Order: sequence, then structure tokens, then C-alpha cells
Amino acid sequence: MSREINYKCEKTWELFHEGKTKGVFQLESNLGKSWSKKLKPSNIEELAALVALIRPGCLKAISDGKSMTQRYIDRKHGLEEVSYLHDSLKDVLKPTYGVLVYQEQSMRIAQNLAGFDLKEADVLRKAIGKKKADLMAKVKKDFVKGCKKVGTVDEATAEEIFSWIEKSSRYSFKLSHAVAYAMCSYWSAFHKANHTQQFFLSYLYHAGEKQDPHEEIYELVSDAKLFNIETKTPNISNFSEK
Repeated sequence: MSREINYKCEKTWELFHEGKTKGVFQLESNLGKSWSKKLKPSNIEELAALVALIRPGCLKAISDGKSMTQRYIDRKHGLEEVSYLHDSLKDVLKPTYGVLVYQEQSMRIAQNLAGFDLKEADVLRKAIGKKKADLMAKVKKDFVKGCKKVGTVDEATAEEIFSWIEKSSRYSFKLSHAVAYAMCSYWSAFHKANHTQQFFLSYLYHAGEKQDPHEEIYELVSDAKLFNIETKTPNISNFSEK
């Protein structure tokens, strides 16, 4: 199927920009529609970030009056200056406007600054995810020691960076998952934009599998009107057992 997909389809990206994502994987909720309109992704990388940033943790992680999600959006649209806790973080965080979105970014920072190998970096990821205080204390000690040995930053800066990683990474998402979800989101949006009637027909056919089929059908019919698709109710007067 991916061979038939045009990843630069303007009609598809417009769906995301306008929040017309009913039936689009990961983004069909009101939350997904709203944040899709705000972020306005224009490539798979930004779509992956959107999928990661609309998780409850990111939306609730408030720093200086803004959630991680809002900070990413404001920086993307030039409403807030992109800044980094330390210049050494720029290479890793530049693709996400200085916001720590993915677990893999934490791992790369540990590798670049403290000389961690992949195994040690993965221990950092697990320690943050499982919130184990004793393990975190050990990893922090190794991180600060590694930074001093490599000579990237001084001890005070290393401790500051580690505390920032620990706080931000609690809500980070796996990049591999985010990209996989983003691809599925784009595929469904592409078919909605380019094979619209077939998309709605297929979605309507499976509406009965939803928790509230009647509400689902109502939302689908309402959404179809936005695409100038007319739906008709069954005419029981023409019913025939044949």
C-alpha cells in the first residue's frame, strides 16, 4: 500500500491542518482534532511529534506556564525562541525545537555527553520510566562522572542537565512507536482525502464495532457533510423480504 501513497499530498496535509481527522488513526478524538489544527504538521516527522505530544503526560507537564505540547507548537510557529539548556544538546534536540519528545533523545544525550554505551543509555531510559530512586541515583552518579571524564560539561552543568532529562523524560515517547503511528495516521488521512467516498463507506460499515455505534454513525454523517457527501437513511417503505 505504501507504494501508492504520496507523502507530499497537499490535500492530505490540509486535513491535518483543518482538524478534519475523524477516522484518522490516533487523531480522531476531539483532542486529536484540536491539537492537529494547532500544530499543523507538514511532514511525517512533525506528525510523529504530534502523536507523541498529545499524550496526557505531555499535556500536563507544565513548565513556565506551558505544557510540553504547547511549547513545541509555539516554537515550531516562531512564537517562542528555540533555546537549549546547553549548547551540547542542540544536535539532539534541534529536530524537536529544543523539546525533549522521545526516549531515544535522552539516550543520545547520555551517549554524547557522558560517553554512555547503548546498554548504559538504555539503563537510563528504564530507570526514568520505572521511577526507581535507587537506580536513578546510580545512573546520575555515572552520568556526572562520565561528563567529567569526557570533558563535555562541568559537574554542576552535568547535574543540571541530568535533572532536566529526568523531569522531561517522564513523559517522553518511543520514537519508533511515534513514527509507526504517524505512518498509519497519514495512510488513513491520505485515503480520506483522495478516496473519500470509499473511506466513509468502509468506516460506516465498521461503525457497529465501536462502543457506541449510534454516536459513531452520527459523527460520521456529520463529518461526511464537510466533504459534500450525502447520506440517506434506510427507506423501510420499500422493504422486501426478497
